[in-house]
Amino acid sequence: MGLLEKAGQIEGEKTSAEKPKVAEPETVKAAPEPVAQPEPVKTKKEKRSRKKRARKPREKKVRAPKVLPEDSEPASPTQFRIRKYSDFLVSWGWTIPLVAFTAWGNDFQPTIFVLAGLGLISFNLGFMPYSTGRTTGNWITRTTYINAKAEKPHQSFVFLKGMTFPLVILGIIAILTATATGLSESAGKIQLALGLFFLLPPLLDYLFYRFKSDNLGLWDTLFGGVWLVKTAKTAESKGWLKRLEQLGDYTEAQGWLSDGDSKDSSD
Repeated sequence: MGLLEKAGQIEGEKTSAEKPKVAEPETVKAAPEPVAQPEPVKTKKEKRSRKKRARKPREKKVRAPKVLPEDSEPASPTQFRIRKYSDFLVSWGWTIPLVAFTAWGNDFQPTIFVLAGLGLISFNLGFMPYSTGRTTGNWITRTTYINAKAEKPHQSFVFLKGMTFPLVILGIIAILTATATGLSESAGKIQLALGLFFLLPPLLDYLFYRFKSDNLGLWDTLFGGVWLVKTAKTAESKGWLKRLEQLGDYTEAQGWLSDGDSKDSSD
């Protein structure tokens, strides 16, 4: 019995060894998922360059020339002159007796004249343009200032335009003082620079009138085009304004408000 059992075991081992081995299926490895890459950071220069490329070129606006409104009539040469001299006498006429009395004697006290003069300047170049839009000279000559929109310019226009005379006087005094002090000195150089600074606006104003084709001065141009035009008689004026209107009646009766062939518009 023992031999038979051994023989059976040997045959079982042979048959088991002869059986083909079954290949186990290989496990398929899953492909790795793609890693999302971060977006490249744009530098400031790239952003600016792209913005510049995206912008469309701006169309240049063609500015229309400033011209006198059609319904307005420019003032005559005589009206220009009378307006200029009238405003000068009201605003700066007090300086003439002041200089005369000062030269007459050293005991003269100019305080009253100076205060009265400052009051006249404030009245003609400040109060009148603010309240009526016209200076005393405008009322006498029945003229007014208007811009291209047929509107009255800002009151600062009248003030700056009326400062031509004091700027010239201050400029001449400063230059004469600089030459007396000596241009080699620092004080003389400062005084000379101040003198040229004061004289520059009146000089430019004259050159504008002299060489510009539109016959507008410095302040007329800076305020967008301003013209002196004729106005009709104001029937509603009362009090002291009525007196000014009566002066306009006188100048008109003398034929001073008529048109002329040439125009003297410098201030």
